[in-house]
Amino acid sequence: MRTACLFMLTLWCAGVSAEPSLRISTAETIAAYPQVRDTVTAAYSELGYTVEIVPMPAKRSLHHARDNHHIDAELARTRYASAYLPNHILIPVAVGHITIAAFVKKDKAVVTDWQSLQQYRVAGVRGHLFLEDKLHNHSDTQFFNSAHQALTMLGRERVDVVILPLSIGEYVIKKYWHKQITTVSPALDYVPLYHFLHNKHQDKAEQLAEVLQKFTTEPLAQRQE
Repeated sequence: MRTACLFMLTLWCAGVSAEPSLRISTAETIAAYPQVRDTVTAAYSELGYTVEIVPMPAKRSLHHARDNHHIDAELARTRYASAYLPNHILIPVAVGHITIAAFVKKDKAVVTDWQSLQQYRVAGVRGHLFLEDKLHNHSDTQFFNSAHQALTMLGRERVDVVILPLSIGEYVIKKYWHKQITTVSPALDYVPLYHFLHNKHQDKAEQLAEVLQKFTTEPLAQRQE
């Protein structure tokens, strides 16, 4: 009996001393951006919080951030996510940047800028909102659930060009050995990423921005909540 009581007391003490935890959704391809995950995790740690990063397909991550009460934040998105996450605060410190690149099957398409895509069948990933915005007037755009699916369709010549963040495209090409696919240079765009914190934690927003500012030389962005 005494042993059981000591065991329960130990568990209770551990629970009392444990740091509060937050659950943060993110696109599963965040593996291509370890520095973003590490920066946000370190900032919360400095504020006394542990975080659980919950990777999932990009579109589903947005749905969970918006609709699931148990998700506290979205790890990193472009500004285009602001309209999709009306109940979130854009923390105005860039936690990273993404280089947007075109991927083609070798010698099959010539891409120089966004306008040059008009003649091609273009593919992207659902939930990559920057691409949805850039190509909203494009006549032949397909969206897939993952970068691997999009690049597979490119390899099979079902599409002509795939637009992805450069690191994600290179990561998936290496992982799945899409050896016939090449990256177009120069890149199409360069876009900052921001952390989106749910309004239920708005009391943490200002302090979080101050802590994140320590990890970057980027100026504070104008708030666009």
